[in-house]
Amino acid sequence: MLPAHVALTANGANVSASQLTKVAAALSKQVARDFAPVWSVSATIDSFVSLDDVPLDYWPIIVQANVEGAAGYHEDENGQPFAVVEYASDWSLTASHECLEMLADPYGRRLRAGNVPDQAIATGIKPGRVQFLVEVCDPCEDGKYSYQVNGVTVSDFYTPQYFDPVQAPGVRYSFTGATDAPRKVLPGGYLSWRDPISKHWLQLRMFADSLSQKSPHVIDLSTETVFEREVSGANIRAAVDHVTPRPAIVAGIAQAPVVASRPSADRTLAAQEARAGALRAQIDDLMRRGKP
Repeated sequence: MLPAHVALTANGANVSASQLTKVAAALSKQVARDFAPVWSVSATIDSFVSLDDVPLDYWPIIVQANVEGAAGYHEDENGQPFAVVEYASDWSLTASHECLEMLADPYGRRLRAGNVPDQAIATGIKPGRVQFLVEVCDPCEDGKYSYQVNGVTVSDFYTPQYFDPVQAPGVRYSFTGATDAPRKVLPGGYLSWRDPISKHWLQLRMFADSLSQKSPHVIDLSTETVFEREVSGANIRAAVDHVTPRPAIVAGIAQAPVVASRPSADRTLAAQEARAGALRAQIDDLMRRGKP
């Protein structure tokens, strides 16, 4: 399998090389240990201090301050994916989100058939068979469903069983287990699909927005001109990102500069510092004993 190469870098954001390296290492472990076995992908994740240093065949995840509507998935002039992440206290969670979705669907148009979610039917949407956009983190993106890798906050993600027709005992629908049924959207998340009969794109939102203060509620994305213009170019995920408000996804996460929950980050850092100190002492001892 030809692996994907993902680059984590910063552009105009005060992100240290140390932070980039820590988050890239956490994402690399998350992909190799948790995501790749479930979604059958192969990838490397590396950090680069500057966007100028990113090799040509890498898909960049760019951490940037004041993105002003540029956040989310995009394609470059050659149709290659890249993502822009807002530099904030939750940026490792967002970077994980973008990385996993990029690997599951690099070109933003992968669809899976399934039944209309029960949560949507409860709002008045008719039952039927539809085509879901594969966005593995959106339904469980809220920070309260995140978990830690190396003390760094990363995103939960759904499994391929998420599109199963019925719920079955013992089946994991998201990695953390927070999603306990097929096509279920957790508070703070959303799910998008195309109705093949009306040819409209709909979205189930489990958060209040300017259109409705109810949760859940379903909106018709196809009524928005900007969505119809962008989706006509087959860049479905970019079109969805463009018209979907991003609620704060840091619920339950402390505002921490090391992009991790504070208690976990403290314990992880203490353990790492202890190991580093022991290694330095051992090296010093070896050097002393090696002197004539």
